[in-house]
Amino acid sequence: MNAQTIPAVLEKQITAFKDKPFLLYKKESFTYEEANQHANQMAHYLQSHGIKQGDHVALLMNNSPTFIFTWLGLAKLGAVMVPINTFIKGESLSYILSQSESQFLFYDWEYEEIVLELDPPISTIQTDHTLENITAFSLDFQSAEVRPESLMSIIYTSGTTGLPKGVQLSHYSYVNTGNQTRDRMLLVTEEDILYTCLPLFHCNAQQITVMGALVSGATIALSPRFSASRFWEEIQFHQATVFNYIGSILTVLNKREPCDREKNNSVTRAFGGAAPKEIWREFEDRFGLTIIEGYGLTEVATVCLCNHPDKTRVGSIGVPLEHVDVTVLRNDGTHAKPNELGEIAVRSKVEHTIFSGYYKKPEATSKALKNGWFYSGDRGYYDEEGFFYFLDRMKDSIRYRGENISSYEVEQIVNKHPLVKESAAIGVPSELGEDDVKVIITVKDVSTFDYEAFIRYCEEKMAYFMIPRYVEIKKKLPKTATERVQKFELRKEGIGESWDRVKAGVVLSKRK
Repeated sequence: MNAQTIPAVLEKQITAFKDKPFLLYKKESFTYEEANQHANQMAHYLQSHGIKQGDHVALLMNNSPTFIFTWLGLAKLGAVMVPINTFIKGESLSYILSQSESQFLFYDWEYEEIVLELDPPISTIQTDHTLENITAFSLDFQSAEVRPESLMSIIYTSGTTGLPKGVQLSHYSYVNTGNQTRDRMLLVTEEDILYTCLPLFHCNAQQITVMGALVSGATIALSPRFSASRFWEEIQFHQATVFNYIGSILTVLNKREPCDREKNNSVTRAFGGAAPKEIWREFEDRFGLTIIEGYGLTEVATVCLCNHPDKTRVGSIGVPLEHVDVTVLRNDGTHAKPNELGEIAVRSKVEHTIFSGYYKKPEATSKALKNGWFYSGDRGYYDEEGFFYFLDRMKDSIRYRGENISSYEVEQIVNKHPLVKESAAIGVPSELGEDDVKVIITVKDVSTFDYEAFIRYCEEKMAYFMIPRYVEIKKKLPKTATERVQKFELRKEGIGESWDRVKAGVVLSKRK
C-alpha cells in the first residue's frame, strides 16, 4: 500500500534515498537521512515542551530548514501545524492564535517584539538556536499513529473580506498534492531540484515544492524570499530544474534587463498561476523553459486544474486533476455550458484530498460547500475541449454601465506598457452609478510618464469600456507575502489622488 501520511512517506524515502540531498538552503545541505534525524530530534524537543498528539502549534517563521524540520517533527508527533503569515501582527495575530486554539507558538527572533505584545499571552518557543538545542535528543523517534484523514494543518486565508478562515488540511491532502506534482503536473523525477522562494507558511511551497520533492526522491532548493535581483543567481547556485511562481513574479523577471546568469540556466519547468498570456511564450523563449499553468486555492490543497507539461495551452489554467471534478456554475447553481461565464466549483472524487472545512466556522463552511461542490469565488469558463480559463475573483469584477470588466484582463494589457512595472485595476464608485475603472501602477520613470499617452495606449489595446478613467502612480503596490496584490487596501483609498481622464479633458477617439 502506498504511504498516505507524511511520516510514512518520509520513512519510505529515507530507505530509498538515505544519502541523497533532500534540502539545500544557502550553503547548507541536508540529506534525506539527516532531515529525518532532525525531524526526530524536533519531535522529542516538542515533547519536552509538553506538546502532544492533537495539539495545535502555530509557526511564525521565515523560510529556513528549521521551519521544515519543525513541520516534519509535528507530523511525526501527530500535532497540528498552524503556519502564520509573517506580515500579520497585533489583533489579527491574536485572533488567529485564539481562533485556531493554538497552545504553542514557535517564532523567529525578529518577531519577538510582536510576540511580547500578544494579548492574551501564549506559550512560546524562540527558534533562533533550535537546531543547536535539539542535538541532545535521540536521532530515533517512534511516530504517532496518524491516519490519512488526520489533521496536518490549519492554514488561514488572507481574509480580504472579513476575518481570516482556517482551512483544515489532512495528511493525505499533502501526500496527494505531492503525488500529483510528481505524476501529472511537473513529472518530477529524483534527478530534479525544486526551487522555491515562496513562503513556507503558504500551501504552495509546502505541498508542491516540499511534498513534490519528498514523494519523488528529489531535492528542495529553498530561498529565504523572492528577490528579482538574486533569482537567477540562486537558480544557478543550486542548479535548480523547476521553480514555482505566483502573482507578478513572471512579469517582474521578464521586465528586468537580461543578465549572464539567466542564459543557459538549468530550469526546464516553471509551475504556478496567473501567468500573463501576453508574455507567456516570450518568457519561455527568453529563459528556455516551459510554463505549466495551473489553478487552485488553499481549500483544494493548492491545485485542482493544470495544463499537462507536454500540452500547454496559453491563457488556460488547464484541465481537472484526476482526484477532482471541476465545473462552472451559474448563479442558480446549475451547470454552465462551454464558453459560458460562471463560478468555478470543485468536488473531490477521492477522500481527504481537499479541505474538510473551515476550523470552528460551520456557517462559512456551509456557504462554501454546497451539494458537495466547493464554490471558489472565482469567475471563469471552460471550452469545448474541457480546458478551463480564469477571468477574475468574483469580488474583483468591475461593473461599468452594464458591462462586466475583468480586472485581470485590464492588468495584463496595462502591464505590457513599456513604462509600467506592474499594475492593479479596481472599480471605484461612479457618479452615474456602478463603477469607473481605476488603475494603480508602478512605473520605471515617473518623469517620462505621460498620462494621455498612456490612455491612448489603452485605447489601442482594449475595449472602450475597459479604458481607465483614473490613474494613480505608487512607489509600490500593497502585497501579501505571496506577491498577491491586496486590492482591498486599494479599494479603501477610493479615487484618492488619482489623475482623472475626464477632468483632464482627454476624449476617447474611438469606441469599440
